[in-house]
Amino acid sequence: MRILNRIWILVACSVFAPCTIASDDELVILSNRVHLGKAGQWEWDKFQQIPVDAESLEVRFTSKSNATEHTLRLWQRDVKLNWTIKLNDQRIGVLEPFEAALESLFAIPPGLLRDGDNILRVEAPSTGLDDIELGPIAILPSSMDVILSESRLEIRVSDAATKERMPCRLTVTKPDGTLQPLRAEPAKDFAVRTGVVYTKDGRATLTLPAGDYVVTAGRGFEWSAESLSLSTKHDDPRLVPFELRREVSTKNWIAADSHIHTRTHSGHGDASIDERMITIAGEGIELAIATDHNHHTDYGPVQSHHGLREHFTPVVGNEVTTKRGHFNAFPIELGATVVDHQETEWSKLLPAIRATPGVEVITLNHPRDLHSGFIPLGGTQFHPNTGKHVDAEAFENIDAMEVVTSGALQSDIHLLIRDWFALLNRGYRIAAIASSDTHDVSRFILGQGRTYVAAKDSDHSNLDLDEIWRSYQKGKLLVSMGLLAEIQVDGRFTVGDLATDLGTNLAVEATVSGPAWSRADHVALYANGTLIREQDIKDAGNGGVKERVRWLIPKPRHDVHFVVIATGPGVESPHWAIPRPYQPTSKTIATRVIGLTNPVWIDADGDGAFQSAHDYAKRLLQTHGGERDRLQLELKNYDSSVQTQLVSMQ
Repeated sequence: MRILNRIWILVACSVFAPCTIASDDELVILSNRVHLGKAGQWEWDKFQQIPVDAESLEVRFTSKSNATEHTLRLWQRDVKLNWTIKLNDQRIGVLEPFEAALESLFAIPPGLLRDGDNILRVEAPSTGLDDIELGPIAILPSSMDVILSESRLEIRVSDAATKERMPCRLTVTKPDGTLQPLRAEPAKDFAVRTGVVYTKDGRATLTLPAGDYVVTAGRGFEWSAESLSLSTKHDDPRLVPFELRREVSTKNWIAADSHIHTRTHSGHGDASIDERMITIAGEGIELAIATDHNHHTDYGPVQSHHGLREHFTPVVGNEVTTKRGHFNAFPIELGATVVDHQETEWSKLLPAIRATPGVEVITLNHPRDLHSGFIPLGGTQFHPNTGKHVDAEAFENIDAMEVVTSGALQSDIHLLIRDWFALLNRGYRIAAIASSDTHDVSRFILGQGRTYVAAKDSDHSNLDLDEIWRSYQKGKLLVSMGLLAEIQVDGRFTVGDLATDLGTNLAVEATVSGPAWSRADHVALYANGTLIREQDIKDAGNGGVKERVRWLIPKPRHDVHFVVIATGPGVESPHWAIPRPYQPTSKTIATRVIGLTNPVWIDADGDGAFQSAHDYAKRLLQTHGGERDRLQLELKNYDSSVQTQLVSMQ
């Protein structure tokens, strides 16, 4: 099929006015871009100044009846909810729920077009606010099979150091960044969505409409992303080689995603278990923990079937999904009984999860999200300053908490970190983790939020799981979404360590790393959740270490925990774009990348153990509770976290 660069008759029309546009090859039924939404309301601030054209789209046009399959081509952006596409009152598809710009194709069955007047409608969802942009829209007089077979690319991706082919993600856009429809054959060997192909061995044959494209190859956070601009022509296949370089050193750190779903066993999203194996390998995840809802999923057989055993170690887990919170539990012995997810009392639920055969780690997932009318760290459950929770005793059964969930981000990327600081000051030894919580192939990227676990990494197919679970329990973990932050105290102590035998000053070194395509602009040091040092970063755009900062800190007057946090502007490139907040509390979009450490526990009082802010406050109250003036005098020797804990006890 040949698509003309010009249209015989092109009439710009309002979305409701009849519009007749004729061409031998392409019928453009909407040439302009329209904004659909609700007048006087806006989902995001960026739409506030863009007038709403309509709540739903209706385009009237004149055409001829189609004896063969035709294709509707449609440009869309900022779609979140379900918008139905109808042609002459027959449903032909739905807009793809995707934030980025993409071009979609929809089959028009023979005979659906009529001689004379026709109506295309894109109907808004019945509930919810969703500002979207549409257009142009055209009808092509060929089937989707023909359109997606016009040109061919032979992609080859290898490791620049070893020259060996490698699993990866391919992203295909127009020069303006619009994701493009394509196919990869044979389909069973790939995970394919609009503009995205995951390949398990670095090889892919892509077929797509002839045109101008940008192809990007990447393999997750640790690797470079290489792009090539090219033009494809009819019946003129092109060989496109890429070499990826490892840019972020993670020696003796395991890349883990502990929150992964499949449509196969969770029942929603779009990633089958076969596709999931390919996305895990393609994003460079080395420890993949299956956490389908209330289901024990074993990736092993499917992973072996796809020949991906060497790339990652799978672990059976379960997201225990209840009306009062979601909890991941892992590892789980095959054949173990699934926990009763109807149980709502944490005092019963969490011990039952702990008793599941094999379980070493329990995580509290996305604790600020609203599900079934309940927020685990919501206002009626949790005090964000003191860390006090109504289910305080049950918290003793929680090993880790998601402070970054890339598939369910907060408007304030520091919100959950502040909650975590409050829990640490309350005395809980809960580790911070990141995960993706992805149910999809491409809408939310697997491993975008990830945890780096301290463990030997020489054989990704056979990791030392006992060592890994010990690291989870001791907090020897790093939290990453686009950046990696590390900490050393006095050159001897790092995350999870108790820093003892300290001098009058502490030498703290913070290292911030990331790939060239992710930028860092700020690094900060926190003591008991209070900012004590910070520095701007001038990122030159190189991969590897972005900044190494050294601070000399006077030894605190009492025990504190040190945490380093690094941030930067959100990645916007379609190959790894940071998603918008899942349940936003602000209409302003300001995505960020982030990396943070778990604590180094500073034994400032030299007793060989760590005392939390709550421990100190409790001791002060016991010793001086009856002497208000003496208590206030003693409090001057402690930081604000101890004072906050003391107030909560009085």
